[in-house]
Amino acid sequence: MEITIYQVNMTRDKDRVCFMSHDNLEKFQGRNQVNSSIYDKVFEGNVNCKSLEDAYRMFNTTPPSGYKGRSLSVSDVVKIEETAGVNDGFYFCDDFGFKMVEFNPEEAQISPQCLDYIPSKTMTVVMLEPGREAKLMELECGLESMQKAVGGYIETYYPFSEPVCIVCNEEGKMHGLPLNRAIYNTESPEHEMVDIIAGSCFICGLGEEDFVGLTKSQQDKYLAQFRYPEVFYRTGKGIAAKQQRSAAKSKDSRARDDGPEL
Repeated sequence: MEITIYQVNMTRDKDRVCFMSHDNLEKFQGRNQVNSSIYDKVFEGNVNCKSLEDAYRMFNTTPPSGYKGRSLSVSDVVKIEETAGVNDGFYFCDDFGFKMVEFNPEEAQISPQCLDYIPSKTMTVVMLEPGREAKLMELECGLESMQKAVGGYIETYYPFSEPVCIVCNEEGKMHGLPLNRAIYNTESPEHEMVDIIAGSCFICGLGEEDFVGLTKSQQDKYLAQFRYPEVFYRTGKGIAAKQQRSAAKSKDSRARDDGPEL
């Protein structure tokens, strides 16, 4: 099978559609067409595969020697040529399977990952777990390691103005995982709560090609901002959160002070 793989360059991804399903494109960028200009070509060659599903497994488990792109994942585009049983064309890697799309390869760029660029094998992130204080963690780069850290398929969340994101479990709320940290609108005077992360997550940086470790100043900033676990409870105005700074305070006493814990 002759294939070419294109992956979103996070530096040019102004609408934050990397790792987003095709159904989400219109929501985030105002149209459902794939924006070829934000993609980099990261691989081109012949592989021993008979289908797109074979290629997905290969580039997630045993990629060709020298391949330095990300594991094949949602939002990637794969070009197929001269393969029995598969129409030539461009295919968007979706939540479930692949979707044939229009793609202009002339608008894409060639990633330095195809040359001599060797990314760091680990990155320093701020790890956030329900009921525990935030901590620094050396996380192996790669989709498998990130999925293990959050306990499932990853979803990216961009609540910060700088090139930093939260990587969480995309099905955390659906599966009822423990509530972790609240996200607030820090640009408004009220600092109102805008979302709650369910399940474990981590905060990392955004490089030119991929996720990267946080700088020292970013590590200090987000450790301080998210240091303490939070408990969530209902009020007459909705859901509120309170930092859990002392493990000595019992769950029952928190409930008496603040209302029924969620």
